[in-house]
Amino acid sequence: MIETPAPEGLRARKRRATENAIEMASAGLALELGFENVTVEAICDRADVSRSTLFNYFPSRDAAIVGRPIPVLGGDEAAEVLAQTPGDLTRGIYRLIFASIGHSHVNSDVARLRGRLVTEQPAARRVGMILLIESGERLMAEAARWLRAHPDLARLPGQPEREASLAVNAAYTALTVMAGGWLSSIGDVQASEAAFDAAIAELRAVL
Repeated sequence: MIETPAPEGLRARKRRATENAIEMASAGLALELGFENVTVEAICDRADVSRSTLFNYFPSRDAAIVGRPIPVLGGDEAAEVLAQTPGDLTRGIYRLIFASIGHSHVNSDVARLRGRLVTEQPAARRVGMILLIESGERLMAEAARWLRAHPDLARLPGQPEREASLAVNAAYTALTVMAGGWLSSIGDVQASEAAFDAAIAELRAVL
């Protein structure tokens, strides 16, 4: 469960520290030099990592700068997560996102840099949107598969793709609302279900 995550081991903390160092270096360089002018060598030098380490953590230079696509769990693994909240697909998608990432920590310092970057530089914004859409499509595919396997749980009978699309977009919107809190924090913060509930409540209040 996202609310009661297992304590992180030393190895996991070290891995996240390296990941955050690469992200901070990448986004910082992009703000200084421009998204298109950042080289892999410059990122490695600032983050003090090897080229092989960089690509062990991120599939590309672009992903290091604006964020990697979510490695969405598929098949039985995704179904197991979605089965935790059979009457609430949007919550299930939220859980699937963090189950796929492997943790529910968000580094607020990285989030602030990337927020500035996509606001100030259209090239970074375009790439970020492409990666976001790729992840969204994978999430929608798993949600639609779940709904086809469990038609009795559908809110829009006979429309699994549409319901999946709406649920994923609702989860993304809730995360956008939650990001406001992350940007005003320092260091790592937890993406909790309490914050998710608060975001959904705010969205319902204006709908």
